Order: sequence, then C-alpha cells, then structure tokens
Amino acid sequence: MKKSIVIVEDDINIAKAEALILQKDFNVHLAHDGETGHALVKEVKPDLVILDLMLPKLHGYEVCKKIKEDPELVETKVIMVTAKNENKDEIQGLDIGADDYIMKPFEGTELKHVVNQVLNKNNE
Repeated sequence: MKKSIVIVEDDINIAKAEALILQKDFNVHLAHDGETGHALVKEVKPDLVILDLMLPKLHGYEVCKKIKEDPELVETKVIMVTAKNENKDEIQGLDIGADDYIMKPFEGTELKHVVNQVLNKNNE
C-alpha cells in the first residue's frame, strides 16, 4: 500500500509541482493554509507532512508543533520547506520536531531523496 503525504503549501504552483513529483509513489493530499493543513493532517493521519513555513492562518512552526504534540500524530514525519535560508530558521524547525528541512528552490530529485530518506529512517 502506498504511504500518504500531506503537502501544506500556500503557493499553488509549488504545491502542484511537489504533488506531481510524488504522486506516482505516494497518495498525496494538498492544503493551502496552515489551519486547513492541520485539519487535513488530523483527518488523513499521513506518514509524512511537507510543510511550508510561511503560511496564511497558521504558521508552519505552529502546525509542526501541533502535529508533534498530538498523541495520534506524534509518529508523523514532517519536512519543512521554506525560502527562509538562515540557520536559525532551520534550527527552530528542528527544535520543534521537524524531521528534515529543505530550502527553496530545490530540485525534484532532492525532494524525492529527502522524502524517502525521512520515511525509511523507521525501517533501518
């Protein structure tokens, strides 16, 4: 059975591109703001969330924190994706529970590699 991924990204073109890259290997669900994304994660209970930082309604850090504090979602992996490229942003994301961090712009192969790496950490 395919693993599931929720992509929370307010830029619709980036969200569609990420979905296209991943939909062959995963069941992909999309949300375009933090509140909707968090609700979708609670509903789908995906294996992985690809989470933009700069989101309307609820910031990516808050969404990540809510996922990691929810007993039903605590095992859900989170990859933060952002154009903010300062070390402090990455450190803050990892401190609140993100499993990895990708800087925009990125190549499709990089996204696939990081997704597979994060999901396969459990299988080692």
